[in-house]
Amino acid sequence: MYTLLLIIHVLVCISLIISVLLQSSKGGGLGGAFGGGSSDTLFGGQGASSFLKKATKVLGVTFMVVTILLALTTGPQKKGKGGGEVSKELQKAIDETSQKEKPTPLPEGFEVLPEPTEKE
Repeated sequence: MYTLLLIIHVLVCISLIISVLLQSSKGGGLGGAFGGGSSDTLFGGQGASSFLKKATKVLGVTFMVVTILLALTTGPQKKGKGGGEVSKELQKAIDETSQKEKPTPLPEGFEVLPEPTEKE
């Protein structure tokens, strides 16, 4: 399920990028680069812009839905699915680090002075 959603997600991303880049803007966009000013005649006079706008809307909504589905399928790991081993190793590393960072006691007769504060 996850692999299928990931493949769909990548295809929708690529399609969305292409549909946005092919739309003509004030400067002509990349749509005009693939055949000059006559590239709009492929879909008819204004047909290309309305088709690409609709395609962008559909692909945008699809992108958001697939993103949410991917987030839900890769939610918090349950202990039975291998999440326990990672958390044990992480806890072990945290324990080792916290033991190393404990300050060593000062020899007898020494004390820690507070840091000086700036006075104006």
